[in-house]
Amino acid sequence: MQKKRAGKKSLIARLGLFDQYNVSFILTSLIPLGILVYVFVEFLYPALAQSGSSQLIPWLNLLIIFLVFLAILGFFVSRAATRETVNQLENYNDQLKNLFDISGSLSQQSHLDVLLESLIKSAIEMTDASAGLILMRDDADTTRLRFEVSIGTGAITEREIPADRGVAGWVATHGESVLINDLESDPRYESGFNILPNFDTSAILAVPLKVGESVFGTMELLHRNRISSFSDEDRTITHILAGQASIYIENVKFRENQQNYFIHITEILLSALEETRQFWKDHNKNTARYSNLLGRKLHLNETDLRDLHYASLLHDIGFVQINLREGNPRKMVELHPEIGYKMIAPINLWRHLAPIIRHHHERYDGAGYPMKLKGEEIPFLSRVLAVAEALDSLTNRHSYRPEKLDFRQACKEIAAYSGTQFDPRVVTALEELMLENAL
Repeated sequence: MQKKRAGKKSLIARLGLFDQYNVSFILTSLIPLGILVYVFVEFLYPALAQSGSSQLIPWLNLLIIFLVFLAILGFFVSRAATRETVNQLENYNDQLKNLFDISGSLSQQSHLDVLLESLIKSAIEMTDASAGLILMRDDADTTRLRFEVSIGTGAITEREIPADRGVAGWVATHGESVLINDLESDPRYESGFNILPNFDTSAILAVPLKVGESVFGTMELLHRNRISSFSDEDRTITHILAGQASIYIENVKFRENQQNYFIHITEILLSALEETRQFWKDHNKNTARYSNLLGRKLHLNETDLRDLHYASLLHDIGFVQINLREGNPRKMVELHPEIGYKMIAPINLWRHLAPIIRHHHERYDGAGYPMKLKGEEIPFLSRVLAVAEALDSLTNRHSYRPEKLDFRQACKEIAAYSGTQFDPRVVTALEELMLENAL
């Protein structure tokens, strides 16, 4: 019962006559008017009556009534206007909050296709558009725009268009946003240049995707219902969203290009390494595959799995600087982890892989090389790599060993050195993979 009484509002409260939006109007207009009426009635009217000018009193009454009417009318007009302004500000505030939330979500995306799809979905939702699409300049031919993602448009007849055609081309060329609610009267819209045969476009809002003055794409939002249109507010909020998203897009493209460069350089180095060690074909790739299986069995996270993969591919890179025909072959072989470390450590992209490579021949009992680390002193990924490399050394038909073992025999031999040469935890993972026939 108390909750019901607490939630029940008076008539005045429900009307909102004395809410925070109207108090200032009451203080500055209605109260002074009330004082003026009081002065008229208490002082001016008696003075007029005593002076014989009582014929002016009816006119003053009409004047007061008119002033009161204007004040009350002004009160309600002001109240309505204030509420409309407040509602607009609250709506704009909600849109800004939504924009910040979307921007934060986009910044977490690490794949370009996912980022672009999230961007166009968010833009469509914010503007209530019927459809949307994103075009970006072709890296190989900047005179063309390529469709990257489209939602709600239906079939697209061309996957690429000239970068100077249509509304998208105009935006990409001039780097300015475009809002067209009347397509027929705007020369930037080419009615004969229709690549959306199943979409009857009635309005277009297009904004550039750019960083600084460099425009690399266009985001278009479309309406198909001639009743619907885009507003200047839609244009502003979409322009802000595109500006934020452009930075994230460039960052993701940079990371993808960096990864592409990383992969190709790795392949080049592996080719060079295999040329120097033709007697041991595919050793690095096999080691990387076994490392991945062991890493997943050991529940490593994706970052560690990626680092383990590339460290496995590059673990013997030091051999490219070693001539086994010079000096003591055994001592020369023992130099390759340190040489590999020195080759990889100065490269920013691979610097974090260098310790894994350096210590992959350490032994769990401390009798390994190059630094004779023991147990937990050895980086864990190096311990995983040691078992993976040993597995390929024992089973690879191109190995330096005189006889190739099958996987069961190889696992048994590795298990015999658990706790001395190899980490028991990693050996257990290998045995589990053997039992699962996962090798």
